[in-house]
Amino acid sequence: EYCAGGLAPRRKMELSGGEVTLATWSHAGFGAKQAKLRADKKIEYVSCNGDACEKLCFTPLPTDGGRTFKPSAALVLRLITQPAACAFLPLAGLLCFIVFVPTVPGDALAALLDSPFASGAQLCVWAWRVLLAAHCLEAALVTAVLLSPPLSAPLSAVLAWAPLVLVVGFPVTSRVLKLRSAEVRAKRRA
Repeated sequence: EYCAGGLAPRRKMELSGGEVTLATWSHAGFGAKQAKLRADKKIEYVSCNGDACEKLCFTPLPTDGGRTFKPSAALVLRLITQPAACAFLPLAGLLCFIVFVPTVPGDALAALLDSPFASGAQLCVWAWRVLLAAHCLEAALVTAVLLSPPLSAPLSAVLAWAPLVLVVGFPVTSRVLKLRSAEVRAKRRA
């Protein structure tokens, strides 16, 4: 929807900065910039395609996150199809196959990684352990960020974000940290 005219005078915001950001990501994707809540309860943002930018707006849906900070189904799809996630997920799947499925093809793939210091299978197991530890630490960080002020999200939001972090990793963690930054900026302005 095109936004006609400028912003109306600000009334008391019903959505916080993080909630506006979350709803904008759900609706318009991660390329949407300068998301603001208008007085008529619509969210206005700038969308750019190359050099051409335009102001657009939408009415946030209850499924866009809102007070719960839960990612919507659209946002989950956007998170797992980010370029970094699309590159990571097949590699993680291949690593799982090599480590957990004792087959001739898996052993042949592991043999490609043989070195004088360790076998390819040992390297794959260590890579899996490091990957798992890193994602568990990221999930702990996301849990702490979501539960602490300024977000103070409910436990159900943590249970929605944590599996995404465990599967995808840093691309999701960075979005949660951006949610926190948007919330802090909005509270400073208020």
